[in-house]
Amino acid sequence: DMECGLGPCAPKWMQIFASKQAFLVTFCITWVLQGMYYTYFVSVITTLEKLFQIQSKTTGIIMSATEIGQIGSSLLLTYYGGQGHRPKWIAWGMVLFAVSSFTCSLPHFLFGKQLIRDNDVLFGGVASVVRSPYGGNTSEPIPPNICNSSHTAVIHNMTTSSALATRDASRITPVVLAIFFTSLLGVGMGQTAVYTLGIPYIDDNVASRESPLYFAITIGVRILGPALGFILGSLCTRLYADLSVDPKITPTDPRWVGAWWLGLVMVSALLFLASLAMFSFPKRLSTCRPTPRSLRRGKKNPSLRDFPKAVKRLLKNDILMFRTASSVLHILPIAGLYTFLPKYLESQFRLAAHAANMISGVGGILVMGLGIIISGVFILRVKPNARFVAAWIAFTAVVYAIGMGILMLIGCPMKDFAGLHTTPSGLTTFELDCNATCNCDRNKFSPICGRDKSTYFSACHAGCQNITLVDGKIVSYSECVCMQSSSANMSQIGKEPSGNATIGYCDLECDNFIWYIILFSIFVFIHSTSEVGSMLLILRCVDPRDKAMALGLIQFAIGLFGNVPCPIVYGAVVDSACLVWEMASGERGACRLYDADVFRRFYHG
Repeated sequence: DMECGLGPCAPKWMQIFASKQAFLVTFCITWVLQGMYYTYFVSVITTLEKLFQIQSKTTGIIMSATEIGQIGSSLLLTYYGGQGHRPKWIAWGMVLFAVSSFTCSLPHFLFGKQLIRDNDVLFGGVASVVRSPYGGNTSEPIPPNICNSSHTAVIHNMTTSSALATRDASRITPVVLAIFFTSLLGVGMGQTAVYTLGIPYIDDNVASRESPLYFAITIGVRILGPALGFILGSLCTRLYADLSVDPKITPTDPRWVGAWWLGLVMVSALLFLASLAMFSFPKRLSTCRPTPRSLRRGKKNPSLRDFPKAVKRLLKNDILMFRTASSVLHILPIAGLYTFLPKYLESQFRLAAHAANMISGVGGILVMGLGIIISGVFILRVKPNARFVAAWIAFTAVVYAIGMGILMLIGCPMKDFAGLHTTPSGLTTFELDCNATCNCDRNKFSPICGRDKSTYFSACHAGCQNITLVDGKIVSYSECVCMQSSSANMSQIGKEPSGNATIGYCDLECDNFIWYIILFSIFVFIHSTSEVGSMLLILRCVDPRDKAMALGLIQFAIGLFGNVPCPIVYGAVVDSACLVWEMASGERGACRLYDADVFRRFYHG
């Protein structure tokens, strides 16, 4: 029961690691890696939606698979695991998590190169080889998306190429969604063991007065995981998805596809190594607190017959029930907010994917970790009573709610979009008189930035008639009729022709981003100070033998009523703010452009 080792291999030198400090380090590494996985997946959502033509509400359903896995395993796992060899149960959960994480990266190895090539076609880049609709390859280049009124065949060829690309994506998408959903289901089941069994194991093996400090360390370090997940996402999306090629474009280019799969493989490998250390821990440590005689039971193993009694005991606990309801209502907005935070920053403030991920990690998650650690030290020193802790949780929720209302007012308008009009029926269109003879594809959104500082729907919509190629990729457009007509003052532009444009959005002339991040971080910090007190209330208001199961019950409730519906609801809300959809085989694919004002109001409201 108290020997450290892997199976029969338990040498004397390993016994030094059978300590609460060694378990804390292993537990924290595991929690960090698991936290990294979730936010890493969130950080590559925009890449996945673009590559596999997935809508945000579908993404929300996929993300909820993690919670379905938790719901399905939390109660029985905590009942049996909580009274068995907890480190071994945790280690098997880690193995399941590692395998599921690797499975999640399989779509890249199965379909990656084909879809990356198709993505180039969709965004109007010039490719040297195109698949023919009749099978095989043709060496004919894809015509660029420019104004060409006299050659309607060019438009037809380009539309055919785009249709082929979207057809490929729509055929592959169901397979990819099935892989993601199954993998995230396994991830949810695997991560349940770590949280619900690890925290009570620590609580049972440290002195009662040390618990707040240990919880502050574990929760604070766990927050490091999501922050590192966003940072890893930022680094991986700076690399091109196909590591074997030089893409000739930068990460700010709309055609860029980041290496979304790389982080999943890294997290999987590290978690598998950490599971070996977890397998080595004994059933209990030498510092284990003795169980009161009144709670010792004659039976050694838990039986399924006693399970309903344990559930009934918890359901009759008023404090636990109110705390569960509070946790669900707290997590509902926050889970959705963080699931789509990088997407919101990309859309509202026109940040590149890697920049949005870095800011989500540092401005949101690291600040949260700081608040948790400070509140843990405060509880350790001041020792407030339970009523004060509960009142503080309520206060932070009110502050957070007010904060979201304030952030609803801070954003950047879409003033720089040329020809953006809203019809009386509420439909948004991009109409410019100067491109009336261009025969543009209205569904093909490939933004370009003109020298007149306006963002155009596409090069064709801007009336551009020429392109500049470097190594087979379009780098700029020229002779753009709409820009020449809008550039009244030629002297400001100098000797260069006024009709030049580059690929991508124009830079926003809006300073609200700094204010948004400062206020967002303040509200997150205040709200995060309630985390440690919340954990202590749960563990102290139940029978000691029910600690693991109380955490399991709350995980079950949070999953069922909070984390499952939340990303789906938020995904639908995000989709409702879409202005331009990518069409894949006549059906809606990923959203290419959002209405900034609607997105801001719905997202925070």
